[in-house]
Amino acid sequence: MRLVLVCLLVMAVAGCGPETSAFTRIDLTGQPVLLTPAGDDLLVGVRRDGQPVVPGLMRIARDGTVTEIPIRAESPYGMLAKWYAIDSDGTQILAVGGERGGAHANVRWSVWTGTTAGITERVQGFSTFGGWGAGELVGAAVSASGPLVVGSWQSAKAGLDIAVWTTDGETWTRQDSGGSVVESNRDTLGFANSAVPYKQGILVAGMVLTGGRQIAAVWQSTNGNTGWTVTPLPDAGTIAVASGIRCWGAVCGVAGTDDGKLALWRLTSGVWTRVPGTPPIPVKDSDKPAAPVDENMTQVLSENGQVKIVRADGGKWTVDEVPGPSGTVTSAAKVAGKLYILAGDQLWRE
Repeated sequence: MRLVLVCLLVMAVAGCGPETSAFTRIDLTGQPVLLTPAGDDLLVGVRRDGQPVVPGLMRIARDGTVTEIPIRAESPYGMLAKWYAIDSDGTQILAVGGERGGAHANVRWSVWTGTTAGITERVQGFSTFGGWGAGELVGAAVSASGPLVVGSWQSAKAGLDIAVWTTDGETWTRQDSGGSVVESNRDTLGFANSAVPYKQGILVAGMVLTGGRQIAAVWQSTNGNTGWTVTPLPDAGTIAVASGIRCWGAVCGVAGTDDGKLALWRLTSGVWTRVPGTPPIPVKDSDKPAAPVDENMTQVLSENGQVKIVRADGGKWTVDEVPGPSGTVTSAAKVAGKLYILAGDQLWRE
């Protein structure tokens, strides 16, 4: 009884938050590099150095069972690919891989499609994702109107445009960004960091350079690659960027930075707002915050190698240090009520 009273007194005085659950490391046959929810399952992209086929894709079921999804590479660079983006609607899977090579050590991109029964590399002509004017690929989205790959390409006006590739069967084609808000010009340069399906289209999180400011922004299409609009995310300072984005039905969340500190934005009823009271945790320029893991804007990130979970309970925020995981958080996801954290090249489950 005395211990209970002491604990209640400490909580009343200090405002203690809930204790952080223990995390267990999940050992996989390969180094995990990317996490993607797929219904009640979690997809884990892995990399296997020294194996005949380097990329791998694991599936973790609701009960914790781990199985491997068969993959088939069709090109030399596909066999060496590291996963850059993976998306799934629970059945279909779209993935983007890449590996540096050639005289200039540019990334040789590969695109993969399939289902949980297996995925296959869809070999494209070199100029589809590479060659003069090529930028990078940052997102994969299984949208309601079809699969889309998001990246960048040399602009006809200035810098790089945000670029979208669509597919006709197994052939991918880059769509013209000219005349839309994803096109850059001498006054405004756009940069994409991630993408997610939303309604009939997609959302792309990134930033806009204009007028001496770096503005966090989200681009939205109404149907596939059409009807683009752009929204500067509100209540930000001079240097802000949107990094990770995720949706839960009509609600979406973005994690990014504002003047070097963690920033969160939420989309509800079609309007983006800054999440008030977010703890101003410093974020290094080299770190890109992973997307929030739930619509309560729970955020997992690292501060000086210490993994932390930032949670909101009503108007009150808690910041809990996580025992176990350490290093930079590169991906996080909540699936079937379980929180998964990828930090320091290791996968952990709550």
